[in-house]
Amino acid sequence: MRTQTNALSSPGMGQVVRFVPPAEFKREANAWMTDVTDQLQRAERHGGDPALTDHVSRSMQAFHRMAELRGLHEVADLALSVSRALEQTPGRNETAKRVVALSLAAISQIQWMLNPSVEGAGRNARRIVDGLLRHW
Repeated sequence: MRTQTNALSSPGMGQVVRFVPPAEFKREANAWMTDVTDQLQRAERHGGDPALTDHVSRSMQAFHRMAELRGLHEVADLALSVSRALEQTPGRNETAKRVVALSLAAISQIQWMLNPSVEGAGRNARRIVDGLLRHW
């Protein structure tokens, strides 16, 4: 049995845990995205709080690595775009607020992308990434 770093069990805090099967990964990923959504909503209420957005950025980097390991490349790319956008937009200003709002949309998109019954998820992801790229 192979072990690997799996930040899903504790967002933002890498741990060595057992291999997670794909179906279980998707369930845990959805729970993780719910937690990240809560953090982003708090950041939104607090004008793009840099401490919260930095924490989410690190969490999304860890999620990016986990999705890549499972071959979920579109999901991983979107997670990395969120991370980079949050990283490049420090402070409490209108741009930070816009990036937080786009990040919330991206998290919803990731959840949809993890559900194979959703059509057109990739096209919507591209629009979100384009929006994120314009701000950093």
